[in-house]
This record gives sequence, structure tokens and C-alpha cells, in this order.
Amino acid sequence: MKIDDRIINYEISKQLSKSTQNATEVNKEKKLCDEQKCEAKAESGQDTIVNLSPALKETQLAKEIIASEPDIREDKVSELKQEIESGKYTIDNNAVADKLVDSFIEEFF
Repeated sequence: MKIDDRIINYEISKQLSKSTQNATEVNKEKKLCDEQKCEAKAESGQDTIVNLSPALKETQLAKEIIASEPDIREDKVSELKQEIESGKYTIDNNAVADKLVDSFIEEFF
């Protein structure tokens, strides 16, 4: 079964939008703490603080979200099991054939 990148991107975007709200609040609090630490270090003559870029922070957040998601989507699996057991699950033979032909063509080109 081939996983469509659009589905993955949708799921990641959905999780990112939830986490972005929390991350924004955390970033505001962290920024205040960082500013206070900078002022304290400047007064004490210690080394400079290095801040990470927003893109790197987003990348780390995306990695954490992906790592926290289960490999198997139990809700989808249970839904499909119920459909199969009740006899309501149908297979679109034409769609399966199209995907097989497409994957075969992709291997050669």
C-alpha cells in the first residue's frame, strides 16, 4: 500500500496547528526568561547566549509530534475491521489496477 504524501502532510499540519498554539505560549514565557538570563549574564560578564532559528525550532517540534504519534492508527484499523466483518467493505478493482500499473510505470521511468 502506498501512502500518499498529501495525507501525511495533512496529518502533520493538523498536529502542528494544535501544538503551535501551545508552543507560542511556551515561546513567550521562554523569551521572557531568556531576556532575564541575558540581562543577568551581561551584568556578570559571562558568555553570549546563542538562540536557535525559528525554522530549527519548528523542525524539532515536528519531529516530536511525529515521534509521539503511533505507527498504527487504531481508529482506522478498527473501522476497517468492522466493515470487513459486516460485509460492507468493498474493493474498487479499477482503482487497485490503476495503482498497480502506475507503480509499475514509476519503477521504469
